[in-house]
Amino acid sequence: MSSRGGEILLQLFQNIGIEYVFCSPGTEWTALWEGLSERYGRGDQRVKYINCRHESLAVSAAIGYSKALMKPAVVLLHANLGPLHGAMAIRAAQWAQAPIIICSAYTTDYDEDRGLLTSESHWLSRLSDIGGPGNLTKPYVKWSNTVTSKESLIDSIVRGYQIAQAVPQGPVFIAIPRELLINTVDDVAIPSSVALLPQAVPGQTDLEEVIQVLMSAQQPIIITEYVGENPKAVDKMVELAELLSIPVYEYTSPMYANFPKNHPLHQGYDASGALDKADVIVTIGAVTPWYPPSLFPGNNTRVIAIDYDPLNTRLPYPGYRIDHYIAGDIATSLEQLTSLMRKHMAVSIVAASSYDERSKEYGSKHDEGVEQWKKEALAEQLNVPVSPKWFHYVINALLPDDAIGIVETLTQTRYAHRYLTGMKRYFRTCGGGLGIGFGVAIGTKLAYRESPVIYFVGDGSFNYNPVLADFGLCQEYSIPILTFVFNNGSYAAMKLGYDKKGWAVTHDSFLGVDILPRPEYVKVAEAFNVLALKIESPGEIQTVVNSALESVNNGKSALIDV
Repeated sequence: MSSRGGEILLQLFQNIGIEYVFCSPGTEWTALWEGLSERYGRGDQRVKYINCRHESLAVSAAIGYSKALMKPAVVLLHANLGPLHGAMAIRAAQWAQAPIIICSAYTTDYDEDRGLLTSESHWLSRLSDIGGPGNLTKPYVKWSNTVTSKESLIDSIVRGYQIAQAVPQGPVFIAIPRELLINTVDDVAIPSSVALLPQAVPGQTDLEEVIQVLMSAQQPIIITEYVGENPKAVDKMVELAELLSIPVYEYTSPMYANFPKNHPLHQGYDASGALDKADVIVTIGAVTPWYPPSLFPGNNTRVIAIDYDPLNTRLPYPGYRIDHYIAGDIATSLEQLTSLMRKHMAVSIVAASSYDERSKEYGSKHDEGVEQWKKEALAEQLNVPVSPKWFHYVINALLPDDAIGIVETLTQTRYAHRYLTGMKRYFRTCGGGLGIGFGVAIGTKLAYRESPVIYFVGDGSFNYNPVLADFGLCQEYSIPILTFVFNNGSYAAMKLGYDKKGWAVTHDSFLGVDILPRPEYVKVAEAFNVLALKIESPGEIQTVVNSALESVNNGKSALIDV
């Protein structure tokens, strides 16, 4: 049977379970678009096309979708220029360990074959780089390949799909010749499904060794950064912490909601004091549990790393001393560890009272910390401009329990961590670079249509996003997002790098900080039929936020300039 390469690619996407194709338009993909249009005409929407108006948006939306559901998405970018424009978001995908398949095109014969549908000189003059498009993304993907034939097209997509999902997960890049997409291909066998690698599990000896260390510890602590990407892993980490009354600290700027903030063993975001006293440190899903790496631990402190990639192979210099490795899927590793731990505890001579005392001690510290943060918020409840502490404290009671937060802030992030205790799921996007948060929010909303998605962004970060493309996509596909723009008229984080005794600080004269004159963000939003509101005093918070929530519940995006 003969088919065009674009149709074969679509069938392959369908067979491996791809639900969404995020595309920033390029003429090489017309055969694939035509195949999708024909499918839509038959009522077949098993593979859905999302028309993105910017390359960074296409990649970041795929990140949000893939991380929300822990399944792959496909991104189609224009030849060479597309990967360049989307490079920062591709780097963010690597940082977030998002299993996305990124495809871009190239040409093999520059239209010397007159059987092609078109002949366009820009493929030679402007869309070709030495080494092809794969060279443009190699530092930021797990695997890259160039398709040269119909056989290698199928093998590359299948292999890319497998590699993207193998832990540690991450983006893969595939360059596809446009001739193969446009021309008819004969006698090709498309696999009906693809097998994935089984999850790695820790060895019994390693688990036994770690259990002995943990049960004999006097001052153990847990530090985590990204366990929250898998809710099952969070549940198992809570179980481990409760078994031995181990306090849990989140990395200073954690990527996810990793541990229930209301839990008495949750000790906040600064482990420096505890690290000085700890005799056992357990890092669970953490790249940089403290900084610099040489600062801790002391000579007599044991360090246990539980992770699917405990060596952090993507980093040029991890630099952390690890004494015990538990390598494998985090949720599975924790499940096996806690199960075996219970058996040991049943016959242990260690007094349970010691665990009870530890639980009471850290429960008291937890309550003291929460009360201190509350006092700080209440002390600023009348501030104008609105206090970030008070704002987060108030909206915590207004946001629905099933809300999902996408956080792209720098100076405000600490307040989201402290006060948004009701938000069980969020994803902080800043680590891979600013300017992808709106797209991540869109992709997350595609994954969870029934849950409100709240995008928290500083005005500096908002300026980095392709905002027109973001709002346009939300309008075109009826994707309601609630956006809070924290507007302090500046890139406030830039001030942190200035010498406190230097000219800029002592004369209050900064470059690279102010966003002046302040843009009217509400007018930009209104151009895309978004409910756009302002909060200029603390008394307006509840009324305005409730109006915005009602809007998104009714399917219309909202933006609040705070």
